[in-house]
Amino acid sequence: MAYRGAQRERSAISRGKRHNKGMVVTVERWLLVGVVCLVAGKLAFSFGGKIVMLAQEAYAQRKDIAALRAETERLREQNAALREEMRKLNTPGGIILEARKQGYGFPGEKLLVVEPARDSSPGSE
Repeated sequence: MAYRGAQRERSAISRGKRHNKGMVVTVERWLLVGVVCLVAGKLAFSFGGKIVMLAQEAYAQRKDIAALRAETERLREQNAALREEMRKLNTPGGIILEARKQGYGFPGEKLLVVEPARDSSPGSE
């Protein structure tokens, strides 16, 4: 029986050692988690400002791209209108009409220049 009692004492001691060993492992795990969190926080803090700056730059560039696309579309429409006007002016009738607007006439014609009407209200002078 002494032998069994000795086993019981050993098992009580070994149980305590296992319990202490379990606590040490738990503390080591929490320390590891803490270190990982600190490193992750440092990385996030270091790169966080750069990421925000890049996001703001991307937003500004998207805004500029949208403005440039709108301007490109406006210029395309203006270009189409000018091409149409050029097509009309490249006809004999268009050339005569533009020449008359600029004060030219055919030989022998008398040109009559009409000034625009003045506003006759008392405050206009």
